[in-house]
Amino acid sequence: MTYMQNIIKISISLLVILFISSCNTKTANDSNTDEEIITIDSSKITAKDIAKLKYTDYALSNLTISKTTNWQKFNELTNKIELLKTGDLSFFRDDKAILESFITDLKNEVPESLKTPAISARLKVIETVFLKLEGLASLSSAKKEDLLIAIKDVLISYTNLVFQMNKKFEKESQNIEKPY
Repeated sequence: MTYMQNIIKISISLLVILFISSCNTKTANDSNTDEEIITIDSSKITAKDIAKLKYTDYALSNLTISKTTNWQKFNELTNKIELLKTGDLSFFRDDKAILESFITDLKNEVPESLKTPAISARLKVIETVFLKLEGLASLSSAKKEDLLIAIKDVLISYTNLVFQMNKKFEKESQNIEKPY
């Protein structure tokens, strides 16, 4: 009987160990699922996240506004930047051809009064950071921190363009008399 009792005790012990280990495995799987849900939720960009980004935001001067009213693509760019500030990345998640077409039109429709190397360089930077953000935004595995850095780059490039246009029109409006 002792031999049979030992086998029963061993069998029961093995069953208990198997049961306990299967419970732990389930708990580990459950915690992984919770972590995945947290990761997915934390990747959503909000207006609060973007408001926390530190950069200098320049507004268009009245003179620049009056000179750019007919530049439709720039006005669209301004609207897209305002949407981006709310956390809306839909423009960057849409078809890449639409983004590329928008950038091409933006660069091709620059008014004559703004066709300078400095402004062309700012537009090239905007193109680069837009395409970088588009690449990140279209990835399902993109980290929130990386997206925020790319968004900050877009906002900085836009504000640098605004600053450059303001300075150009400010300088042109100055009447400096040259000595003879």
